Parts: sequence; structure tokens; C-alpha cells
Amino acid sequence: MKGHIRQRSKGSWEITIDAGRDLANGRRLRHFETVKGTKKDAHQRLAELLVSIEHGSYVRPQHLTLGEWLDKWLTNYANLHTSPRTAEGYRSIIHCHLVPSLGKVPLSGLQPQHVQEYCARAASKGLSNRTVLSHYRLLHKSLNDAVKQGLIVRNIADAIDPPRVISKEMATLAPDEIAIFLKVAGETSSYALFYTAIYTGLRRSELLGLTWGNVDLDLCALHITHALHRVSGGPYVLRPPKSRAGRRRVDLSPSLALSSTPT
Repeated sequence: MKGHIRQRSKGSWEITIDAGRDLANGRRLRHFETVKGTKKDAHQRLAELLVSIEHGSYVRPQHLTLGEWLDKWLTNYANLHTSPRTAEGYRSIIHCHLVPSLGKVPLSGLQPQHVQEYCARAASKGLSNRTVLSHYRLLHKSLNDAVKQGLIVRNIADAIDPPRVISKEMATLAPDEIAIFLKVAGETSSYALFYTAIYTGLRRSELLGLTWGNVDLDLCALHITHALHRVSGGPYVLRPPKSRAGRRRVDLSPSLALSSTPT
């Protein structure tokens, strides 16, 4: 089994490998791949390909760009296995960020340098490290699924150090501020909603998904079974939590149960 490397231009190397013969027609198979980076990067990729051929895990390159794969991944994974709001967030990241920057890169030709440069560019445009990290995690997940489907040999995002996020202390209301807030909220029809939000920590979608069937005032408890979502200005939909842990009982303080009693 042979392979060689030639330089195409500065920082660009072409790998050529004899990958054996096609069992169907007997034609010789040759693998061509371009690597961006140093000659050392090209040699490392060549070694990976030779090992994959030797171990029988070699995958013939598909004429599929990263952008085309991400669209397929949205339809076949994100829309089926995530909440509507999460899928909408994925769609926004893919169409507004990943595809414009990396969409034309062949899926089989995607290199660690592509992802590293993308993260650096995104940060230089003012996106926070937390936002860039979410882009990286989405790309990493989609590439993992491409590996599982035999479209690529490895997830090149594993070779990237993702952006570090420095946690910031969350700003919270002091007890006297809570009292002032609730005094003002008491003059609105949403007082019970605000009171419940403060003393349970429920998400907005969980609060809005509550019905009287979820409320047990005798036992001072709420049962979270659904959340209310609205995606892209469409209709409101009730959906169960994404995980089993999301379906839970939340205890109420006596004062909260009393304030929630219907009149």
C-alpha cells in the first residue's frame, strides 16, 4: 500500500493513496485529499488513512459538502430528537454561521485547521466564547453522527481545543429587592406567575405550560409534565420535557400555595 504527498501551494498539500481495487469492476481505487497546514499535518493525515485502510475502516470519500451534510443532519437528527426551540437554535447556527463559513468544504476534506480558524474568526467578530463553544459543540455532534454513518473516518473536531468559558457570577435579586418587585407585580394579573417563578426557579416555558391539573395545593406541589413553546412565530405547542429528569415534582412553600389558590 502506497501513498505520497505533494505540495500544491503554500500551506496546501495533496495526499494520494492507492486504496486497492473496486471489488465490483476491478478498477484501481485512488484516494485524493487536500490538507491545509504544515507538511507534518499532511504526514499525520496520510498515516491515519493508511492505518484505516489496513484495518478495514477506510471510507471512500463522498461527494458531500459540510453544508449539505448539516442540512441532512438537521432533518434526520435535530428535528426528530430535540425540542422545537433547540432545533430552531441549531438551524440558526448552521444557516447563519457554519454554512456561510464552512459550507462549501467537502465533508471528507474537513480538517482541524478549518474548525480552529472558524472559532478564531467567530470570536474576532464579537461572538462570546460561550456562543462560539455552542457552535463547536453542534459541529462536533454532527460530525460524530457522520462517523457513525460511515461518511468519514474520524471526528476532526476532537483535535481542537474548544473555547474556554469563564463563568460569570449570576446577578440575583436581594431579599429586599424581591419584596419591592412582588409589591409592584401584585398590581398586575401576572402576580401568581412572577411569585411562582421566583420561589420555584422554573423555566419560562415550564411556567407557561402549567395547567390546574399540574397543581396540587393540598400537598403544596407542582408536577412538571409539559412546557409551552413557540417557534419562529408559529403556533404555541405543549411538549413534554426533553429528559426524564425534566418530568418532576416541585414543592411549593405554604405562602406560594396560598397565593395560587383560585378565587
